[in-house]
Amino acid sequence: MFLRFLKAHNPALIDYGAYLLEQGLIESDTYVLDADAIEHNACRLRDLSKKHGLALYFMSKQLGHNPEIARRVLAAGKDPSSGHGFTGMVAVDFREAQILHFAGLPVKHLGHLCQVPKGSWDTALEMKSEVITLFSLEKAKELSQAASRHGLVQNILLRIRNEGDIFYQGQEGGFLLETLNETLDQIEKLPGVRVSGLTSFPCFIYNSSEAKSVPSPNAHTLSQGAALLRDRGIRTPIINMPSCNSLATLPLAAELGATHLEPGHSLTGTTPDNLNEKDPLTPALLYLSEISHQHEGRSYSFGGGYYRRSNLGKALVKTAKGYEETEALSPDPEMIDYHIQLKGLYPSGSPVCMSFRTQIFVTRSHVAVVEGLSKSEPKLLGIWDSAGNKVKQRLKA
Repeated sequence: MFLRFLKAHNPALIDYGAYLLEQGLIESDTYVLDADAIEHNACRLRDLSKKHGLALYFMSKQLGHNPEIARRVLAAGKDPSSGHGFTGMVAVDFREAQILHFAGLPVKHLGHLCQVPKGSWDTALEMKSEVITLFSLEKAKELSQAASRHGLVQNILLRIRNEGDIFYQGQEGGFLLETLNETLDQIEKLPGVRVSGLTSFPCFIYNSSEAKSVPSPNAHTLSQGAALLRDRGIRTPIINMPSCNSLATLPLAAELGATHLEPGHSLTGTTPDNLNEKDPLTPALLYLSEISHQHEGRSYSFGGGYYRRSNLGKALVKTAKGYEETEALSPDPEMIDYHIQLKGLYPSGSPVCMSFRTQIFVTRSHVAVVEGLSKSEPKLLGIWDSAGNKVKQRLKA
């Protein structure tokens, strides 16, 4: 669904990406990111967050922790006068936190969706995160001991849960809402940590039948928990409501009492909500491959960048007559995505253009960042791997 949206709203990205591939400046299995469009989207999210009094953490895993894009989002998307907009990065696991920190990026939220490993607290505290999320009293004690050794008091968020809340498989955990008062009593006795707020995930879920994102039970659990914190004297708790953070859900989150959100896909215009906006964010992500071979009436393009929840459906193949849309067949989840099958027969080497919801950090892909498309002066800035490391670029005369 995002491919036609990209074709309608940012066709220059498709044309320039195909050109780079044909010229040998990028390889197959490369995501091409439009830096101009991402900066524009960051500014729009900044302005809306300011209107609703929200601070934003940038979720960069979808874009392969790309440092060039992260720096541009933070520069364009922050409102220094108010403290709203993009204030720093969020890391979903400790490996990502290390990548971002070593790239010189401010890791403001650490420990959600994954906790800090026991042996990594000293390194974590060196990052000077605004908040660290905890799921359990055991982790609170670990952090307390580490922070005390360093003479620090670390602000923490508690991940809370209630009966009926939704968690994706493998992401369960947190403090029960019904025992939150007792939990706070226990944590208040620990030196080196200070409860500053609450979080959960996912707080918004896209409802396909209503064609919009709606609050999950988790979001209402956070609203109840926030009231409890205020009753205990924490007057302005941080209430972090990640998932499906977009133009459509920022106002909803503010109504529910959120103070912080974590946009990711919205920076590239790849949230389902964006397809229904009257004035949508600009699509800024293209996946490029090329035809490898044909077999029994189908063409096979090189894979490596497929994500099983991408809702891949269509592809554009560049032919001598222009771009031809064809059906792309999603690889079986049990299989490695060595290739993506396409209906129709196309010559080997033909560029294949796709756009879908992705998580680049779990792929084998390269990431090419381009700028100047908005001014019709396109330029390739560089190429990175899926973990945010710079790749040596092949230049042609």
